[in-house]
Amino acid sequence: MTANSPHATLIGSIAILLWSTLALFTTQANLVPPLLLLTLTFGVASLLFFIVYLAKGELKSSWANTPKSAIIMGGLGFYFYHFCYFYAFQHAPPVEAGLIAYLWPLLIVLMAGMTTGHSLSWTHLVGAVIAFIGTGIMLQSKGQSIEVESNAAYHWTGYAAAFACAFIWSSYSVANRRFQSVPSSAVLWYCLITTLLAGASHLMIEAQNWQPSIDFPASTWIAILGLGLGPVGVAFFCWDFGVKKGNLSLLGVLSYTAPALSTAWLGLFTDAQLTTGQIIACLLITAGALFASLMRNKRVRPSDEHLASLEINK
Repeated sequence: MTANSPHATLIGSIAILLWSTLALFTTQANLVPPLLLLTLTFGVASLLFFIVYLAKGELKSSWANTPKSAIIMGGLGFYFYHFCYFYAFQHAPPVEAGLIAYLWPLLIVLMAGMTTGHSLSWTHLVGAVIAFIGTGIMLQSKGQSIEVESNAAYHWTGYAAAFACAFIWSSYSVANRRFQSVPSSAVLWYCLITTLLAGASHLMIEAQNWQPSIDFPASTWIAILGLGLGPVGVAFFCWDFGVKKGNLSLLGVLSYTAPALSTAWLGLFTDAQLTTGQIIACLLITAGALFASLMRNKRVRPSDEHLASLEINK
């Protein structure tokens, strides 16, 4: 399958749909400390992938065909993105932290357009701006209903961590294009590394101030399984396949639909009431994503593509 495949782009967009359920499941698992939740959910994802690829007989081939550099990059990318995400929301106002962290789709669009063999379409730029404005309106609207304690409780490191979230995930997604020949089953090894790192972090940071307990409500365990199977499980496989073989710029812009869909799920399945600002934001985000899809990326001429491949092989 060649790069910019519509089929791969569609599979990548499934990840965005699954990620939109992250907030819904997380609200049902708020009794679990963040790093422990990260350990459990990625543990579920690791087990899922292990069983699937064991049954398909691809474990040995996946390990053999996956460069150790790719495993290290994927594992560290998964772990540090989530670590920075949790840190940012604990050390910066939620509205600002969320807005900064959600710069990653815009960064993907810009980074992808500047890579060798790709050209950024003006529709992607305009669509990204429209969707970014919608994201800002949504976060501001949500922030109006949240009572923030004292600004003194926050520190500049929270803002730095939020930006790190955006930079880490966008950089990982773009850098992952270098491993197009690596099977997407490699996500198993990424999840295993994340599980081990998150578990060790939980023991060193959270366990000292938290009494171990498995006496969670059934809804909490269902949420943990839902997270592990969906947003933290299958979603990463779809995203890995999409960013390697699909239209990365378009996937970056389509990622702006995630907060809109997330708000819709919360409005439908919880007691949360959608505000006028959130509805307007949803429309802007969706309009931006649709506008960005009106024109395909400019294709690189065969001669340029050949020169690019020679440049890479030097």
